Parts: sequence; C-alpha cells; structure tokens
Amino acid sequence: MKRNLKSFPLYTFLFPIITVLILTVSNLGQMQISVAWRPFWISLSLAGLVYLLSWAGFHSVERAGLFTFLFSFFTLTYGHFYNVMEGRVIGSWVVGTSFYMGVLWLILFVLAIYLLIFRLKDLQTLTEILNIIVLALLLVQLGRIAVFEVQVGIAQAQTEQEEPLTFLQPEDKDQLPDVYFILLDKYGRSDALEAYFDYDNTDFIQGLEELGFWVADCSRSNYSFTVMSLASELNLDYVYNLTESPNLKTTTALIQNNQVHQAFEELGYTAIAFDMGYSWGNLKDSDYYFDSYPEDINTWEMDPFELLYLKSTLARLLFTHSTELAAQMSLSDIERKAARTNLVLELLPEIPKMAGPKFIHAHIISPHPPYVFNADGTLNPNAEDTPESEGYPAQLAYLEPRILDAVEQILDESQQPPIIIIEGDHAFGKEYVTSNLLALYLPDGGTQELDDHITLVNVFPTIFNTYFGTELELLPDESYTHTKDWYESMPLEEWNADCVVEPVE
Repeated sequence: MKRNLKSFPLYTFLFPIITVLILTVSNLGQMQISVAWRPFWISLSLAGLVYLLSWAGFHSVERAGLFTFLFSFFTLTYGHFYNVMEGRVIGSWVVGTSFYMGVLWLILFVLAIYLLIFRLKDLQTLTEILNIIVLALLLVQLGRIAVFEVQVGIAQAQTEQEEPLTFLQPEDKDQLPDVYFILLDKYGRSDALEAYFDYDNTDFIQGLEELGFWVADCSRSNYSFTVMSLASELNLDYVYNLTESPNLKTTTALIQNNQVHQAFEELGYTAIAFDMGYSWGNLKDSDYYFDSYPEDINTWEMDPFELLYLKSTLARLLFTHSTELAAQMSLSDIERKAARTNLVLELLPEIPKMAGPKFIHAHIISPHPPYVFNADGTLNPNAEDTPESEGYPAQLAYLEPRILDAVEQILDESQQPPIIIIEGDHAFGKEYVTSNLLALYLPDGGTQELDDHITLVNVFPTIFNTYFGTELELLPDESYTHTKDWYESMPLEEWNADCVVEPVE
C-alpha cells in the first residue's frame, strides 16, 4: 500500500470524485443522492481521458498524474473561485468579471504546471503527500454522507408505525370521495396579502366561493416554514409532540411516513403525488408519482444538482456570456421549476377519469420564490433576482386563474363530489408569516360548523370526523414562528384585531 501511495497518483482519480461529494454533502436533505452519479462518472471519465493523453505525452506516471490533477483542479473548481471574486473591485477597476477571472485562472494554471511538473524534481514524495491528503478528504466526505444516511434511517424507523392502525371507518366504503390536497407554497391570507403586498385577491376568493368552497377569513398555519408545517398537518399533531429533536432529518421522516397518507392508503385509496422539487417532500412511494407527463418521451435533461455542479466548474463561464448555449443553460433550472407547476395544473383535471377513490397530494412551489412566471405566464429569466414586491403578485396573477380552471374541471369530471383542500402551508414576512390561505370544498354540508380561526393541524381531523367516522379531538389552534435556529419555535400572536380570539373566562 505504501509503495502504491508513492508510485501511483491515486489522487488524480480521487479528486474529481471529491468535488462531487463535497457538493453532495452541502446539499444533503435537499436532493436524492443518486443524482450525483452522472456528474461523478463524467468528471471521473474526463480525468481518465486527460491522464491517458498526458501519459502518452510525458511517458511518466507521476507527471501524467500531476498534470491531470492540475487540469481537474482548475477545471472543476473555477465556479467556486468565481463566486468568491465576482464583483470585486480594486480602486475603480472591476476585477471580478468573467473575462479577468478567466485570464487569471489560466495564468495560475500555466504557472502551476511550470513549477510542479517542469521544475519540481521529487515527484514521488509529492505523489505520496497528495495521495494521503486526497484519500483523507474522500473518507471524510463519505463518512459525513454515511452518518447522514444512518440518522435518516433512525428518524424514519422512529416514525414508522410497527402495526398500522386503520382508524378511518366511513359508513359506505363503496362510495368514497376523491380527496385533493393542493398546496400553494407560501400563499397568504387575503388580509395579509392586502397589508404586505397591497394585492387584492378578491376575484380568486369569489371564484372559489362560486364553485362551492368555504374560505376561512382568519385561518393560520401552525408553523412559519414548510417542513414543520407539513410534518405537523400530515401527522395530526404539533411537531413538539411528534419528535424530541425537530430538524430537517426528523421532519423529513415525518413527512415521508405521515399518518394522513397511511390512513387513506390503508382504506384502499390510490395515492397520487407529484415532483415538488425537493427530496424531503417528494412522496415517491405513492402509487402514482408524476415527475413528467405520463406519455412523455424520455429526454435528457439536467437535474438541479447537476446544474449546480456545472456552475461550480469551468462551465461557469458559459453562464456569464450572452450565447445561445448559455441562455439555454441559465434558463434550464427556471424551465424545470415552471414545468413542475404546469405539470400539476394540467394533470389535476385528468385525475377524476381514473377509477377508484384517490388521495392526491399536489404541492406547487409557487407563489414561493424563485418567481419563475410573469403575470401572463411567460418565463421570467430573472427569477432569482426579481424582488418579492414584483415577483410574488405576478406569480399570483398567473396562478390563480389556472387553479380556478383546474378545480372547475375536477368538479365537472368527478362522478362523486370530491373533497378539495387548497391551502398555503405558511405565508410571508415576520408578522404575517402564519396568515395562510385555507379554502375547503366539503360536499353535503361539510362546511356548516367550520371555524374561521382554524389552523392547519385541525384540517384533516375535521375532514376525518365529518366523512370517515372518526371522533378525533381537535387541538388548540396555536401558531409558531422560529428563532435564528429554524427548528426552535416561539409563539406568534394574531396581528389582525378582527381575527383575535378572546380567551374564554
């Protein structure tokens, strides 16, 4: 082993792998680890090709390995260097531009080749040192991934029910309604929209009410961001009762193994879910999981992680020039986000045609930023940089008519009146962040005893009690924001005096 460390440049082939692993570790919980395979193989294959060509030129294993390492280093890390230097100014000279950074990177590359390959004599010692360093880095990254996976496994095991209990007991199991759970991420309550954005959504609310929806005037989410809000609502309880250590791993496990989905599936419902863009919320174990149109032809496209990795390499130069290729690559992530929204909106009206009772989980990452849509539905090329004062209302202007149209088609196509939940999982700002939209379509008089002050944790218990024969006790309606530690909750009081509930004496 020691002889191999001295004589063969293992670091040449390990370094490209490390660049992929470091980015993977930085995004654990936000991606499926499997999407790292393509960048892994491409970067490793590139290193292998450069090694063979340089070995043919140098006729030296050490020099070929060192040249390949330098090539990989300067090719696969340029994006990080550019991100640090972008916009830097020396006096009145803006040095942090793609042109100057590209020239500087090239100079450093040539200088490194000259000093290390043509001037350095003891290449064996350098090979051994680099092998040890890179091998240690590799083991550290693999260890961090392994620890994360073990923690996720433990969290999932703690949330899984050993003996699932079917507590839904509807009177007529042959006449079960479809249940649509439609989340509009970060959609706020009407009064909050008016106060924060000066936006009037009266047309949308009236449109829902004309279709038969009940819209809560004073609804609130229980938490101020998505994973906590979903973990609570889908498990019919507050997060502090569900886990002793709320964090991304435990809330992800709660979402992936939630009680609502289990209850419907145990009753014989077909579970349908859509790709929402984040691994913690992608319910891939559903009976039908749509991440593309069912009749879609398989086409090559970049995953967001692949795009992120590409931007960390020398390909970052392509994103800073107005070439057709650069434009396509820069828009690909925007197009992907837009496509996920349009996929949900276009497939929802088709679902009533499917046989049997269905539970549909449709999480639309809009109007949450990035603001990918203009008001007319065209793509916004500046989605990441558009201020919320412009982008958020534009998203609503596009989204609201599409939702009304989809829901109207669902109602028209359904042989039996469905149950439809349309909600924001939270809202925006500090004061209004739990003032979310909640609109319910509950057939056969299911809205008669609803409370305008309902919070999300009580939505499914209310539906279960009304239609599925349960007698669940509703929880106190509480709302929490977070501290600097996102998973540390603190109570948030109602800001609108008209929505404040007076304590019972």
